[in-house]
Amino acid sequence: MINIRAINQTKAFARQDGALLSLLWISAFAFTILTPQSSIGGLLALSTPFFVAWRMISFKNYALEGNISYRRALVYCMYTFFYSSLIFGVAQFLYFRFLDQGRFMGTVSTMMLAMQTTYKQNGIDTKEINDAMTLINTMTPLELSFMIMVYNLIIGWICSIFIAAFARFKVKK
Repeated sequence: MINIRAINQTKAFARQDGALLSLLWISAFAFTILTPQSSIGGLLALSTPFFVAWRMISFKNYALEGNISYRRALVYCMYTFFYSSLIFGVAQFLYFRFLDQGRFMGTVSTMMLAMQTTYKQNGIDTKEINDAMTLINTMTPLELSFMIMVYNLIIGWICSIFIAAFARFKVKK
């Protein structure tokens, strides 16, 4: 039997935690754009699974008295990534549309040029990198933010499978 109250409760906590996760992603994106030579943005982005696991355990302990099924944990994680991807996608669209002025493309171009050098040293054709650069440079802000949003959804939902497995662990008191 479907428990509507449990679904609504899970979605409500996922919305809140999705908003918090989107703030983490926005700060990681800001660090990546503003200080590309620093690794802080990458570390913040890599902390995503740990952040979602921490919030899921908080949800389990606060609202569910320490018991959560794998299925409910999976749904919670998937909704969290869904809501955060939506908020982050809107934030990125606004950034690309009104604030960017080519800074993001400059960062991407620098990374692609570094990859080209590595490819050439190893004797690999750089045509794919050049094609990717051409494609990215022709994308509108909406297309670019939508592409990143879908990427975040796919990676998030794959991570959800593994993060939800941690829900079954109990902390001994």
